[in-house]
Amino acid sequence: MEPRRRAEDLVLGLASDLPIKNCWTIAEHVGAARPDGLQHLLGKAVWDHDRGAR
Repeated sequence: MEPRRRAEDLVLGLASDLPIKNCWTIAEHVGAARPDGLQHLLGKAVWDHDRGAR
């Protein structure tokens, strides 16, 4: 899955009414089987901060 989609999933999860917001609960909320993609996005992905601000 592309990073932009994972970022969208993360924002959807954070904006949701989930009582506990972590990678597992957000992954389940957006229909992912595992939180690996969100964890990678937050912890290991290389970001282009200038491009991400657009």
